[in-house]
Amino acid sequence: MTIARITLALVVSLAAAGCQQMAARGNAVATAPAACAGASPVDAAETFFRQVVTLNPRGLPSAEAMRTLGPLLSSGMQASIAHARVRQQAEIAASPDDKPSFIEGSLFTSLFEGPTAVLSAEADPAAPTRVAVGMRYAGEAETRWRDHALMRCENAQWRVDDVELGGDWEFASGGRLRDALDAR
Repeated sequence: MTIARITLALVVSLAAAGCQQMAARGNAVATAPAACAGASPVDAAETFFRQVVTLNPRGLPSAEAMRTLGPLLSSGMQASIAHARVRQQAEIAASPDDKPSFIEGSLFTSLFEGPTAVLSAEADPAAPTRVAVGMRYAGEAETRWRDHALMRCENAQWRVDDVELGGDWEFASGGRLRDALDAR
């Protein structure tokens, strides 16, 4: 498959996902929380990050990883990932010898290496759709941190709409994930 066909397929996927990302962002306020069935925002966020630990995706998630993670993500987050993938492919086509954006490291967490465990998940009392997720990396030196999942009720299920990256060490990823994915 050529780069042009891959790019076209990704652009079509982006359009199909519904480019509602900017309007939906805000504070990822829940839409009709009473309509959300099953898991709470906390349970859904914890499930997502446990899958991140299990799959350990590096850079943008592969198609295989998206089969697992996609249903746990809002359509806006999926569109942002598709947008970043188009940008990544364009960077590869323009500069094949350079490393493109989002090619390595843990996309969904502050720590490049990613978490080895989810320690806790709890809702912010002032904003119940903002879930603090405590994580740990057990490598040469143990690292603990909290990122925040911004949850959205979509199709009667709680889904991750954005992630506030909360690491406070040198070289930690920071800010909001979707801002990085949608840049440029």
